[in-house]
Amino acid sequence: MWPWTDWKLRRALRRYRRERDLEAVLQMDWHRDLDLSAFFTDVEERLHGEEITRLRQKQAEYLALQNQINPHFLYNALEAIRTDALLANCPDIAETTEALATFFRYTISNVQEYVTFSDELDNAENYFTIQRCRFGDKISLELELENERLLEVRMPKLILQPLVENAVSHGLEGKLGHGTVRIIVENSDRTFFLRVRDDGIGMPDEQVERLNAQFGGVGGADMTQPCGGIALRNVNSRIRLMFGEDYGLHLFSAAGVGTECCVTLPLRFREA
Repeated sequence: MWPWTDWKLRRALRRYRRERDLEAVLQMDWHRDLDLSAFFTDVEERLHGEEITRLRQKQAEYLALQNQINPHFLYNALEAIRTDALLANCPDIAETTEALATFFRYTISNVQEYVTFSDELDNAENYFTIQRCRFGDKISLELELENERLLEVRMPKLILQPLVENAVSHGLEGKLGHGTVRIIVENSDRTFFLRVRDDGIGMPDEQVERLNAQFGGVGGADMTQPCGGIALRNVNSRIRLMFGEDYGLHLFSAAGVGTECCVTLPLRFREA
């Protein structure tokens, strides 16, 4: 006479071969054997987890499809505005409109996980062109590049522009007179250093300390306390998740002098 376990398993196997219904097999009464019960419970949880993952993937694909379709109207409208501006002999409006279209195309439609620093720089310059429509000659953008080869460094998308935007919004917007955002690019043997420096209003020491504590994941740092820099915290979190705790952001600032945000990334180049 077969043991209960063997008989139950053989019955389950016959049922699965006949009906191809794995869910029915999982729902059978396995309580008399704790090991089998734990095993089939684990299988069920894994299958449900994979199903949830598949559903989330399908949702992401649907949203990506929406993002591919919806911007076409925006791009076409901006191109029409640019054409009208050129016909009306308004080159500044045409330039701003083109920069806006290119900026949206990069941030919305480009789904690449990694880009070159050159791509990031182009996007930041388009953002600055749009901002100059508002600020005019009050703001300027400068680049210090240690080595032109660093233009080909591979990095996650949308790292630089949020830093430039933060410098304009929180550093230069409240400053009287002209302000400059300077992008400084350097490297060591294994590390890519990206610095965004402004000569704006700066920040109090306490705010800088709180932000740096949050960037470093220091125990006790209050992530809910409002102290600005939401975009910076998002960028820092992405970098640390992708590359580890040795990389990320660090702030230096002095009230009335300006702010520098230093980004460290692993030094990686485009594969040949």
